[in-house]
Amino acid sequence: MRTLALVVAAALAAGCVRTQTNPATGSTDIDVESPTKRGEDWSGRLTGQGMYAGISGGMNANVVDGRTTVSVNIAGAAPDAVHPWHVHEGKCGSGGPIVGDPMAYPPLRVGADGRAADNATVLVELNEAKDYFVNVHASTTDLATIVACGDLDD
Repeated sequence: MRTLALVVAAALAAGCVRTQTNPATGSTDIDVESPTKRGEDWSGRLTGQGMYAGISGGMNANVVDGRTTVSVNIAGAAPDAVHPWHVHEGKCGSGGPIVGDPMAYPPLRVGADGRAADNATVLVELNEAKDYFVNVHASTTDLATIVACGDLDD
């Protein structure tokens, strides 16, 4: 009976392990997930750009049932600033298209402490075969200036 229980436990654990070959290195990546976990998680760090080098932050995304919910936070921004942000396809600096409806992303409203956080839900699933990044823009009237950028990693 004990052997049967161990075999069943091993089979359940094996169902929670994914392997994938990294095409750049040829190595095998192993991804262990909890059997109770729902969706696919992505995360990354935001780094200030140019004269906004003092800004830092992070982002997390969770993909479940055809939707992606993204949370973004920044610190070191100018108090009372308003910074639009979006998830884009590609890597930082590539200028890829916005993922989902641009209006789904509420702008970050910076507090007196230089911090801001918000989240958005878009009706798009991030695809593990693609790259994504988050851009934080200077203002609603200056979307061309990027104050922070970070690649999302699954």
